[in-house]
Amino acid sequence: MSSLPPVAKLAATLLLALPMASCGPPAEEDRAKSGPIDGAFLVSDYFTPSGLMGDGAVPDRLMVDINKNCKQPRPPGAQGDCYRFFYTPNQIKWAGAYWVFPANNWGTAQGRNVVGPVDMGVANPDKPGSPNLRGYHYVRFYMAMEPLPVETNVVFWAGRLDGRKATPPQRYYDVGCSVFPGMPPTCTDTSTVPPSPYAFSPGEQGAPATAEWTQQKIDLSRWSVEQLIGAFGYASNDNANPGLPQVIYFDDIVWE
Repeated sequence: MSSLPPVAKLAATLLLALPMASCGPPAEEDRAKSGPIDGAFLVSDYFTPSGLMGDGAVPDRLMVDINKNCKQPRPPGAQGDCYRFFYTPNQIKWAGAYWVFPANNWGTAQGRNVVGPVDMGVANPDKPGSPNLRGYHYVRFYMAMEPLPVETNVVFWAGRLDGRKATPPQRYYDVGCSVFPGMPPTCTDTSTVPPSPYAFSPGEQGAPATAEWTQQKIDLSRWSVEQLIGAFGYASNDNANPGLPQVIYFDDIVWE
């Protein structure tokens, strides 16, 4: 995956993301319900893959179908929207998408407040008397790719959207606390002036995409999450099969 920029460096390109031609149900106004997201949730209930990155910023290079042309049969017990991404490589040689709230938000608006189902057992040390931090076990999802001569790796992540690193800089970002066993949680970034809430930015992961459904998980066990713009993202490159189209499917994307 050497031609893919690290996700931490994608922020400079986020504002180049294009609005998608279609966003599956529920309608955007239904996604924008007031109040926090409390507990486990389906990503498609609140977030849309409303920005395309890399070659996807060129019209018609990364086409997305939501709840149509999905891989059949869907994974057992699949919930929420299913997605089909058709990528025709161009000069940049990689493409991807970010599921964000609200649609097309790369830091211009605050994300959703979230209350995870996991009691982290510790409070925010910078807020005496506050309730214990809440978190999630993982984000799980299914992924598959149309058969290709050579397998293609896909990288994926949750959170990591920081509008402050965009061009031009934006105000909002994913907010959380880093929680390591035996250590006080890190909830305030003292390297900024003035100090600010800590960015929720777990590491990206990768896996080979195969023709059959495989379930992947993004470990969130060392994080508390407070505000979330980017619930899920992926990117694939053109290294394995130069110039050949890629068809990637995602389904049953769940935070729990």
